[in-house]
Amino acid sequence: MTNLRATSKPGSLNHLKNFPMVLVLGCSVLQVATWLAGWRQAGFEQAATYLGVAEMAFMLLLLLNGWRIQQHVQAVHASPMATQAAKWGLVSLALCTLGDLVNRNFGGQHFAYDKVIEHSYLADSVWFFLPGYLVWVVLAWKVAAPSVDRRIRLLTLALAAMAGLGSWYTLVLPGSSAYVVGITGAYSLVITAMAAAGCWLLMAKGRVAWAVAMGAVAATVADALIAQFWLFGHGHYPGIAHLNFALYFASQALLQQLPLVLTQPVAHAKRTDRPNDN
Repeated sequence: MTNLRATSKPGSLNHLKNFPMVLVLGCSVLQVATWLAGWRQAGFEQAATYLGVAEMAFMLLLLLNGWRIQQHVQAVHASPMATQAAKWGLVSLALCTLGDLVNRNFGGQHFAYDKVIEHSYLADSVWFFLPGYLVWVVLAWKVAAPSVDRRIRLLTLALAAMAGLGSWYTLVLPGSSAYVVGITGAYSLVITAMAAAGCWLLMAKGRVAWAVAMGAVAATVADALIAQFWLFGHGHYPGIAHLNFALYFASQALLQQLPLVLTQPVAHAKRTDRPNDN
């Protein structure tokens, strides 16, 4: 009981909010410094490996904070929705962390499925990112259900899906393997749904959710960058890789705040008394 009470102190809550932002700052400094040092340039494989290990360490620290958020939510006896968000948000982050591990390409895999896609390991990471982000989209759907009309959620989801498929179609390279085409096509539906999910949260919770909503949009932008320049691009773009991870890490740090947002008062959100229409 002593540990639970300590976890729920205001100071601890501020730490749960501030610690991820400190990690974002540290990660951003790391990306800028290693970009200037050329650690992702061709011929710097050993340095790139060190960078990959450091990036995974940042992800593990974020996972630790996610676990602490879950403990805090349980300790303060938050709402069932906040409890679910803490639990499944941690699952989402864990899955995405495994996707990050694949993307570090420690094994040096290239052109694994065809002679067109050099960085095919990025497609392999979809096996983790797709369910990871799907879990988060479902969470956002449930959080917004009491306040945002189901038709609005479905419409924005459909628009996001069309935008995702349209973008994916323009990127796919002739001669790409069926595996890469299929798995990235499916992923395009989920990653653009993250932007729609951010809109639902903003409509449901108002300004208290703006940072989380921005995190959802940032996840879509980060993946768009890596698809455009690395997965379906030609050449080597280390600057984009640094920008991608910095933006992606910031998005995960913001998404992690959803359970804490659900414990705050709603601001400027239109509430209705209609039953939950999940």
